[in-house]
Amino acid sequence: MTSLPLSLNGDPTKVADVLGNLDGSTTRFLAALLDQPLKARVILQARRPAVTALSRECCLRMGLAVDDIALVRRSQLITDARDAVISANKVVLDIGHPLMADLDLGTDIPLGYLLSEIEQRREILQRGVRPWSWGCPDPFSTTRASAWRSYLIITSGQPLCHVEEVFHPDVISPPSAASGPKL
Repeated sequence: MTSLPLSLNGDPTKVADVLGNLDGSTTRFLAALLDQPLKARVILQARRPAVTALSRECCLRMGLAVDDIALVRRSQLITDARDAVISANKVVLDIGHPLMADLDLGTDIPLGYLLSEIEQRREILQRGVRPWSWGCPDPFSTTRASAWRSYLIITSGQPLCHVEEVFHPDVISPPSAASGPKL
């Protein structure tokens, strides 16, 4: 069994440092470190006005007008064996993106697995530390620091989605102070 929190070369903060700059699938990276497959627990998947799910700046970066409709997906990345929460995620997808017709988002398959065969890149927008709270029944959890990041996934030359990931502090130790801004 993999010991927690996860570490690289014996340093648990290095995982958050790598995640903060990762231009690849978070799901595949964490599944490899945990040495087990991961799955998604979809909490919400609904069409919403883009401006209610993203800042105006993010809407512009994604090429969405404030009155455009986007698909909002809130989920947790969980272990396959014990359903242990690894991260809480918010994904806002551009329903007008040409790739959307080919994505089956009705399943509990992580987006990282769904996009694995598609050429893509990530544009990291923000990363750092924030309180762990989303999707957690522990009322004291908001006092625990957690690593997080937000980024765009670019496919076919345009943004497909905006992703926010907040990592459970028992699994991913928050990043070191030198790794980026604390937001």
